[in-house]
Amino acid sequence: MKKLCAALLLYLGLASVALAQVVITTPLAGPNATPLTPSTTFTTGSSSATLTGTANKWTYICGFVVTSAATATPVAVTVTVTGTPTIMNFTYTFVSTGQGVLGIAFPGCITSSAPNTNIVVNVPGSGGTGTVGSISAWGFTN
Repeated sequence: MKKLCAALLLYLGLASVALAQVVITTPLAGPNATPLTPSTTFTTGSSSATLTGTANKWTYICGFVVTSAATATPVAVTVTVTGTPTIMNFTYTFVSTGQGVLGIAFPGCITSSAPNTNIVVNVPGSGGTGTVGSISAWGFTN
């Protein structure tokens, strides 16, 4: 009886670990998947990185990173991701000292709102002087 109880507890413990895993619901690879890795730099003006859609294929964004060097004064802006089923908003601060970093990774990736649709990460300008930054995004079409 003790062995049966111990085996049952072990089984339930292992089953709960399996249930805690993240399920990926989008195809991350395959013969028709094309990786996309747009990247751009900017100074004080607005900028964007575009995951370009392809005819008869869905576009997926798996993540993005925005970085910037110091500006004259801290400025909070809203970074937007468009081309997805809903516009996504993220707050980013252009810092006055050091380096600002906003890194977002989407488990399972986010699909475009329709086939052949671009997904764009938009960063507004800091309005400050001396700001240098970059945007990098990654995803794929399939």
